[in-house]
Amino acid sequence: MSQLKDINAPINVDGLPLLDPLRIAYCLPVFRPPDSSDTSILQQMLIAGGLKARGHALTFIAPRNLSDTVCTTDLHFPTLAPRTWSRQSWFELTSKITWRVQQWLGMPYLNVFSNYRLLDACLQCLPGHDIVQERNGLYKVGVAMACKRLSLPYIMFFDGDDIFEHAYAGKPITGILRWRAERTTRYNLTVADCVICVSETAKARLMNVWQVPEDKIAVFPNGVDVNLHRPYPETKADVRASLGVAANEPLIIFVGSFYPWQDVTGLLNAFTQILADCPHGRLVLVGDGQQREAMAQYVTQLGIDSSVQFTGFLPHTQVARLVSAADVAVAPYTKMKPEFFYGSSMKVFEYMASGVALIASDQGQIGEVVQNGVNGVLVPPGDTGALVTALKNLINDAALRSRLGQRAREDAIEKHSWEHYIVRLEQLYQSVISRRRSK
Repeated sequence: MSQLKDINAPINVDGLPLLDPLRIAYCLPVFRPPDSSDTSILQQMLIAGGLKARGHALTFIAPRNLSDTVCTTDLHFPTLAPRTWSRQSWFELTSKITWRVQQWLGMPYLNVFSNYRLLDACLQCLPGHDIVQERNGLYKVGVAMACKRLSLPYIMFFDGDDIFEHAYAGKPITGILRWRAERTTRYNLTVADCVICVSETAKARLMNVWQVPEDKIAVFPNGVDVNLHRPYPETKADVRASLGVAANEPLIIFVGSFYPWQDVTGLLNAFTQILADCPHGRLVLVGDGQQREAMAQYVTQLGIDSSVQFTGFLPHTQVARLVSAADVAVAPYTKMKPEFFYGSSMKVFEYMASGVALIASDQGQIGEVVQNGVNGVLVPPGDTGALVTALKNLINDAALRSRLGQRAREDAIEKHSWEHYIVRLEQLYQSVISRRRSK
């Protein structure tokens, strides 16, 4: 696997020629429309769009439900994958009897037959493709099984450890479902020619928890669409006016999915202190998620309803203009053990590309991307006092905000664009395909 080691080195994409077009099967854990509010789907659509823009042909494959699988080149007009033996009456009868027995025994649904349906669909759809990439999903092994049977190069995109995330969110997977989740994840990781992850911390987790060999892992931090996420001076005044914020009043923005590890509580506490000096300040929280309602109740408890606005989910074009109109963008996180914070924050890259001064918790990959006092401000995770100080410093220093925002925008373009990501991904594909052909 030594050919994969160089893929982690930085590259210069300027002027690189287009590679020969590849036929890529892009497999997702579940079918979602491309305009879904799910950030993981957005991430995958950005990558897929970048590959198509470089001339590659993509086929999207994803389960639509427990029975049907989408196999399409256009997610706006999806078509169903053909199936053969899994449509036979004996298969459906066996599936129903097995499920009845499981119910009688008090066992949960284990996705065995749905995986065989996915396997059948993939066996019909995958031949003719050069490479297959799948985003990991709980209990899904049908794609990996098909790739193994067809001897197709298979890349697993390990976006996160779903088993750990369920436990951290207070909804642990236990019993036979835990056994099933671990078994299917290990199968996919074993079959994969290469495993893509988003950070060095995620790589360490793959190695230490899942025993994936180091030379099988490629680290690909998330990127940003620098053409969408950019300064919008032409709409700044109108956006701020729509929020009721004057030019000389501080506007602070947060974009997120209200996960437990996002320290929205700390941000609200810090903003309460900011209001003591800036009574006309405004905090806008963009996004939705399991803790949004609890945070709205906390705002009421703090008595700052008139200064805080929850927008809910918004189209990404609207989010980009909102961020550009802000004075400060914040990415706060709760304090976690280093080995647990393995993500690659897309919103940090989006803040940077927008040219807005940002404050982020110094945790995981964020500390590698944001240079304190150079392209942003870092604060200790969960430290409300440090967040208050950082907010006051930026609110009171327009020149500092401008300098940090400009450098952040430059770094986003030069280091973190999806264009850089796609070129590296092309190189990885070629490496995996070449190694397969040489066997």
